[in-house]
Amino acid sequence: MNDISTIEKQKKEFTRLYRKQYRKENREKFLEYEKRYYEGHKEKISELKKQYYKKNQEKIAAQRKQYYEANKEKQSEYQKRYYEANKEKLSEQKKCWYEVNKEKISEHQKKYREKNKEKILDYHRRYREKNKEKITEYQRQYRKAKKQAK
Repeated sequence: MNDISTIEKQKKEFTRLYRKQYRKENREKFLEYEKRYYEGHKEKISELKKQYYKKNQEKIAAQRKQYYEANKEKQSEYQKRYYEANKEKLSEQKKCWYEVNKEKISEHQKKYREKNKEKILDYHRRYREKNKEKITEYQRQYRKAKKQAK
């Protein structure tokens, strides 16, 4: 009895390894099959993905958070490389987004300023205290430039 089960296990393992090797050898062929399948069933697959993400939203968010926490250095390095490689593209996208959403941004800023008046005033007060020399020097330069312009 024991010999039969080990023979079955070996047979299954051999089959698995054979399939793996076959797939490796014919990788391009399988990629072509998959590509054709996805092209034929795009809508169905996207709908299934949407359903899955809705159903498991919390689980996915937790996994993503866990991954980012475990790989903070790796992620920050990746982001730096990406931003360096795509600076122009990203700045252009940012400009476009701000132009499209000007009203939305100004409305959000107004709400924030109303809600956090004290916080903002305190920040400005602390800044003025820390940078007295810098501010007075700037004011002197401004007055000097104004006098020279007359």
